[in-house]
Amino acid sequence: MAYSELLRDQTERVFGDKVKSAVWLSQPRAAFDGLSALEYARDEPTYLRVKETLDRIEHGFAA
Repeated sequence: MAYSELLRDQTERVFGDKVKSAVWLSQPRAAFDGLSALEYARDEPTYLRVKETLDRIEHGFAA
């Protein structure tokens, strides 16, 4: 499974909504060097950074 698919699955679970998930994944973020999460997660280390950010959001920590 591609990183983008894994992230879509996780964001839909975290945000509970496909639209909110798509918005979060597509907006540029300072945490990802000004790129969107989907643009940033191009290899395993960057995918893991996005995943960790989502994990923090899921558990109530600011991202």
